[in-house]
Amino acid sequence: MNTIDSKKYTLIDLFRDTEGGGEALNGIEIPLIQRDYAQGRDMPKVEDIRRRFVGALKKALINNEPVTLDFVYGEIDNNRTLIPLDGQQRLTTLFLLHWYIARREGVSEDKLAFLTKFSYATRYSAREFCKRLVSPDYQPDFNRFKLSEEITDQNWMPLDWENDSTISAMLRMIDYIHVMFNNSCNNLWPRLEAGCISFYFLPIKQLGATDDLYIKMNSRGKPLTEFENVKAEWEASIRAISPSIMPQQDAEQLQHRIEQKMDLDWTDLLWPYRNGQTGSSADDVVDDKFIRYLRFLTDIIYYKDEELKKNSSDILSIVEDLFRDSEKAPEHLEFIERGFDCWLHVDIEHLFNTYLTTTPTASDPQKCVVAAPVNVFAQACYTYGDMNGRTRLFPIGRSVMLYAFLYYLQHKETISDIQFARRIRIITNLIKQSEYELREDNMPNLLRQTEYILTHGDVEEGYLSFNANQLAEEHEKAVWLQTHADKADTLCRLENHPLLQGAIRVIGLDHIDFTDRFYSLFACDHSLVNRALLSIGDYALLVNNRFQIGSGSADFDSSWRAIFSTSQQGIAPKKDILLALLSQSQHFTNDMLQSVIDRYLRETREYDWRHYLVKYDAMRPERYGMYFWDEKNPHEKRGYSILMMWAEKSISGRNYNIFLKTLNDRLLCDFPDLGISLGEYAYSGDGSVLKLTFADKYLYFTDDKLYICHQTPDEQGHTTETIDMEKPIPQTEQGIDLEDRVELAYEAVKSLMNK
Repeated sequence: MNTIDSKKYTLIDLFRDTEGGGEALNGIEIPLIQRDYAQGRDMPKVEDIRRRFVGALKKALINNEPVTLDFVYGEIDNNRTLIPLDGQQRLTTLFLLHWYIARREGVSEDKLAFLTKFSYATRYSAREFCKRLVSPDYQPDFNRFKLSEEITDQNWMPLDWENDSTISAMLRMIDYIHVMFNNSCNNLWPRLEAGCISFYFLPIKQLGATDDLYIKMNSRGKPLTEFENVKAEWEASIRAISPSIMPQQDAEQLQHRIEQKMDLDWTDLLWPYRNGQTGSSADDVVDDKFIRYLRFLTDIIYYKDEELKKNSSDILSIVEDLFRDSEKAPEHLEFIERGFDCWLHVDIEHLFNTYLTTTPTASDPQKCVVAAPVNVFAQACYTYGDMNGRTRLFPIGRSVMLYAFLYYLQHKETISDIQFARRIRIITNLIKQSEYELREDNMPNLLRQTEYILTHGDVEEGYLSFNANQLAEEHEKAVWLQTHADKADTLCRLENHPLLQGAIRVIGLDHIDFTDRFYSLFACDHSLVNRALLSIGDYALLVNNRFQIGSGSADFDSSWRAIFSTSQQGIAPKKDILLALLSQSQHFTNDMLQSVIDRYLRETREYDWRHYLVKYDAMRPERYGMYFWDEKNPHEKRGYSILMMWAEKSISGRNYNIFLKTLNDRLLCDFPDLGISLGEYAYSGDGSVLKLTFADKYLYFTDDKLYICHQTPDEQGHTTETIDMEKPIPQTEQGIDLEDRVELAYEAVKSLMNK
């Protein structure tokens, strides 16, 4: 036998004759076609690979626990020089480790002479660096914190060599080996000689030129993808499972099965989602889709096991944590395997289209209305784990929804299609109404509730998960449907309304027959709907220290959704007002709503805040519908110190006194050239008065009076307010206007204009 067989070798073995007759190598040369030495690169992902690989080598040597690395493939030329085709990264790291330990432990030159036979054909600089590093003339100073600095200080090391990516990577690896072994390097060389670190070596002959073969095997020297690294780590993790956790034979069978599925079944599963939706044949891979879906499944494992702590977002570290170092590795592996397998032989697009839609239809109201895309599995493959700034491209709500489908597919023997249709609706309703509950730290509770709903068809009460108000409503619906199954389509249609999104308590199950009326009402101009509701009563929602009414703009429909989804207790007065309006007609038009408004304005004799908002368009900016009353009574609508807000939450944004803004707009409409001005920040004082610059005066309201004033300077240069007009506003004993204060102020300004 005149060649080295496919069996285990150490780096030292390659350079000495074997007992079986194998001839020693004369050298190892990394070919030109090979990529640069990557394990020493300064990149986060590479740092993790370096940490794990060198850490495994250290563990093997320190504990004297032999480790066998993956295959090294290569071509042996006529000079007995090995040209590595796969494994050059491992060989280079082993070369540097052997050099470090030999020099650190003072090994004789004859024993480490084989290191002089390791070289790079990539560049002269890399070739010469390897030669100089192992020369007897160079003895490193191991007292230096960074050996790389000591090496670059040598007179044989030109400055431009540091620009060689292979050399800079080697220096970085040497520094890392120094950190890992500096205090542990004691009698390790004999363990290297005894085979503590080995690998399988396979020489390949008669397959053509080395470069051609390398191109065939290793995709023209491209760096290993994240998928390839994960696959290797996963398979190694399975093989490394302790026999006390899983018998070695079972682990080997599992590793083989997983490997086969990754190459075949799971690749076929993900193939429709290849090339990242780009259509580019150059991107005709599913590797990134596999990684994203694997991330989803591993995240679910962490969410469901409170004893687990996720210490890294790096997928390689996660694989190592869950499948190599965990006593629950078999359980985790089974979850991942089932998480992929359950989608096999399923028409995934059809599955999601059966239960979800982006556009509700009267013919199939039981489909859940969701945001695009409907295929949540495909979306996860494309975007799971990706961020746009601080925003998840695959939100928490989508994770819950995808898990619901995953759980259903794995429990189809106990959950019928009809049952799932109703239960996934409960879950989508809860997702839509749980903006503040959809948090990563709450995922364990969300997943537990999801499983309970899918299993029992009702919500589990007694612990926090989704929005409490919506949980209560979904329980009420589940009970109600047991005796009103014939109303299921009507209920679904009401839930599907874009202003309700599953929360129907503003109508209530007792008025489910008003569904068509609700659709008819909100097909009208929303500004008219708002005014008609205010004509009937006060339906404003208290939001912290602000009050909200519905917006007339479709861009701000969120105002209506907030009002309609408030708590069961808070919804009562709003429900009464809405039902009172819905009771007036089976079909609504803009003209009909205008008649309701006109009748209210015609019959009203006391002018509270509702009257003014119904009457004057300028008091309704048709944005978020937010208003702020005097901060002395922030939770009560008392008095007439009312600000309308441009922003949804912050009073520090643009805001106006509704009466001054209305007066300002009316005057400028009738007298475009009139010299008046109004600031845009009434809360902070800029806009608390209407400046009548044409008369060098200003105007403002109190709860019960109208003032026109000017500033008078004194001898010290200070100014004091001088009242030119103080006009009481007629009011009831309860402080409600009996005359329109806007009209009174308008006439007062006109009289001032005529002077």
